[in-house]
Amino acid sequence: MSSNTASTMDSASDPISGLQSDFELNSTGKRLVSISIFSVLFLGQIAYNIGEFPLAGDLVCYALTTAYLLASGYAAPSVPSLFVFIGVIALAAFRIPFATSSTSWSSLLLLTVLYLPLCFRFKWRPGLEPVQDYTLNAYVLAASAIAATAVVQIAVVNGLHLKALANIYFVLPQSLRGAGFYTFFREEGGIVKANGFFLREAADLSLVTGLALLIEYRTRKRLILLGLLAAGLLCSFSGSGLIAVFAGLLLPKTANRIPAFIVSAVGALLLLVILYNLELPFLAPWFDRLSEFGKSGTSAYARFVAPMEMVQNSLDGGILNTWLGKGAGSFFRDLSLARFTYEVADPTWAKVTYEYGLLGFVLLLTLVAIRLYSSSLRVEACHFFLVSWIGFSFLLKPNYCLLIWLLTLVPNMRRLSRP
Repeated sequence: MSSNTASTMDSASDPISGLQSDFELNSTGKRLVSISIFSVLFLGQIAYNIGEFPLAGDLVCYALTTAYLLASGYAAPSVPSLFVFIGVIALAAFRIPFATSSTSWSSLLLLTVLYLPLCFRFKWRPGLEPVQDYTLNAYVLAASAIAATAVVQIAVVNGLHLKALANIYFVLPQSLRGAGFYTFFREEGGIVKANGFFLREAADLSLVTGLALLIEYRTRKRLILLGLLAAGLLCSFSGSGLIAVFAGLLLPKTANRIPAFIVSAVGALLLLVILYNLELPFLAPWFDRLSEFGKSGTSAYARFVAPMEMVQNSLDGGILNTWLGKGAGSFFRDLSLARFTYEVADPTWAKVTYEYGLLGFVLLLTLVAIRLYSSSLRVEACHFFLVSWIGFSFLLKPNYCLLIWLLTLVPNMRRLSRP
């Protein structure tokens, strides 16, 4: 019997292995995935400015990778996600002509470009696990490089007072700087907080290392990488990543785990109270951040308290503003007219509710939740993504949308088949 005939008979007797051997992300696909992850962590602040629009490297990689996977036949649309997405965009487009605030079609276009790829993912077939493992490992390794950079950065910037190394933004020429409202330089107790040099701010470093720490802890458990990622997280002096990590670990994975979640949440709260009362010196910078919630002009006030005032103003503006919002791009335009004397951030929940209304928020939340929880990504990481997407300023961030898209490319048929 010839080897070809034997191979054919083996494939026929084991169709699963045949399908596994048929599917393998080729070198071009792997290269695009790796470059896309690299662009999220290292190229987010480098952009070619076309007028007022910054064409960043991560946005270009997002478009190229999506186009390649669709053209090569690797990816296919998700019908439920497409319906939700079309509903969001249709309502937003309907609202703009009748909005009383200054709106922006370009803002709606950017939303369309960033969230349309969430409606496409790999076609399900056996043998996709290696693709998921490759993607997650590539992200963890890249995040570890950022963490190592942060450890060196906090020593060099504070020890040698080389402020130029506090952020890549300060060394880029004006024509290549990404636009936006960001905090590039922040001190905590006289210490300049690390941001990994390539990321915009310390909160980004906290979230990047926190997610990688969670993934590595639940997969390969390499002690060196776990220690390095934990060091990078601590160097950020930011609680954003810790909040998302705790949410990923504590939020229930299924409905029957809700009682255990309540017990864990109470235990975590008691632990924090005990640690706070012990007044340990090395924890002081973290607990001192709690007082920021009551002080205007602080980071916590800008991120969590001030946006509520903007949303309340929108909800007080009538039924159309409540359910359909004030129109795409109106948040910062109205904010400039309000002339607040303190910084106001744009967390996703506030920006979406203000611009697209309660209906738009529910639809966009549904789109992101469908994408996350129908994927092969571990539930803890899905919780991490969902909590950080809702609570932080990620609505129109190409790097964050690209990261969600990349890590959830592989579907999970067990979750998809549940009623």
